[in-house]
Amino acid sequence: MNDIDRFDGQYRRPKPHFSDEKAEIRPTVDRRQLLTGSAMLVGMALLLFTALMPKSTVDDALPETAQVRSDSQMTTAADCQIIQHMSYAPCGHDLTRRQVIPTELAGQNREVISAAYDTWRITSFASAEVVMEQTLSLYCPEHVVLMPDEGGLLCVFQNKYGDAMALVKELDLLLTELPDSVQQTVRQGKGFATIEELEKWLEGADS
Repeated sequence: MNDIDRFDGQYRRPKPHFSDEKAEIRPTVDRRQLLTGSAMLVGMALLLFTALMPKSTVDDALPETAQVRSDSQMTTAADCQIIQHMSYAPCGHDLTRRQVIPTELAGQNREVISAAYDTWRITSFASAEVVMEQTLSLYCPEHVVLMPDEGGLLCVFQNKYGDAMALVKELDLLLTELPDSVQQTVRQGKGFATIEELEKWLEGADS
């Protein structure tokens, strides 16, 4: 028999013939589709990560210039407060002065304010408040100062404005009448707590 063999009175189909060569399995997924799917998975993962990230972490990652308004763009309000911190070198005391911004400087930016207060250093600039500081070679308002005027006459001055001296009284005594050893000290200005203390010292120096 050619196609069917007889075995024990029953018919048996011949076994299929298998080749010894391994069958080649070809990929059935297109490479472009695979790359597109991978990119979509990565995008979804990034979106999920961003959504789960704490808000403070996201904000901190932003540039500082995106979180606050630039000083060059900010302008002062009409009721802006000027806060001035003054340090007095001769006595070592400090004083803070607060005042409303002059009308002509309202609505101006930091550059204009800096030019108007050119002897000050601005440490903070905001629409409602501008903070600045300066070290002065003057005694603070807590002192009276013995110092000659332009003509050499000894006078008593006091810092009544925070950054400028005002004449309190003139003394009937010239600087040149004092001993040479104290003239230089008085010429630069010598501070006292009270006028009485000043006069007592002057009597001793003049004797």
